[in-house]
Amino acid sequence: MRASFTAGLVSALLEEGIYFDYVAGISAGSSHAVNYLSRDNYRVHCSFVHFALDRHFGSLGTFIRGKGFFDSEYIYGQAGNPGSTLPFDMETFLANPARIRIGAFDRDRGQMKYWGREDMPTLDKVMLCVRASSSLPITMPETVIDGVTYVDGGLGESVPLSIARQDGLRRFVLVLTRPEGYRKPELSGRQIRLYQRLLGQHPRELEALLSRTERYNQQRAEIEAMEKRGEALVFYADGISVNSYTRDINRLEANYGEGYRQARAKLPDLRAFVR
Repeated sequence: MRASFTAGLVSALLEEGIYFDYVAGISAGSSHAVNYLSRDNYRVHCSFVHFALDRHFGSLGTFIRGKGFFDSEYIYGQAGNPGSTLPFDMETFLANPARIRIGAFDRDRGQMKYWGREDMPTLDKVMLCVRASSSLPITMPETVIDGVTYVDGGLGESVPLSIARQDGLRRFVLVLTRPEGYRKPELSGRQIRLYQRLLGQHPRELEALLSRTERYNQQRAEIEAMEKRGEALVFYADGISVNSYTRDINRLEANYGEGYRQARAKLPDLRAFVR
């Protein structure tokens, strides 16, 4: 639930009427991407703060029953429907002319798959792509689209720079849910053995998981270099006090507030960067 930080930042952008014409997201960032384009500030806030209180959101019980620690069937398959817990404004999303990219990791081919607006003409398709992008390995069920099995896009790359560059972008506004200077620690021998036991039947997924630390840290170094060259404006989640599984509403709200305050503080820099 570290993305509660990003939610605060997105809320500030929507309040200020700052609308980018290209948005890309991976993992929790995919939810923010579609919520941002639907311009629904309530959904932006609730998705990563108050939604955690929903009894259907997920728990150890749903994990034991095979639905995942986060119940993706409910979160992405039911809650966004009209009249449900967090209805998604599909009409506004479709009317928004901005380009969008959502990325997930192809479990068996061992490569990223990116979907664009043309792949998401209906609410079901939007939510299925977001679900695929957010299907955390081991703790959530995999997502199958057109016969292909996908897991969380963060397994392939943490920030969707490759597709953005392929699409012609050269300057970037990036939101990272870790502090400035953060580097992911090496996996312990115990972690490696656990992953080998749980994912041994899926060698490409296992390989990606075992190599993720090195690739993650390389990309962080690349982003820092881009920032120094003036190619990227980066928001860092400094002072973050939550993790991916935090459910404490007060801590999530505080993390949301941190993202909101940072966005407000850096608005002049942001406006100058995108001018």
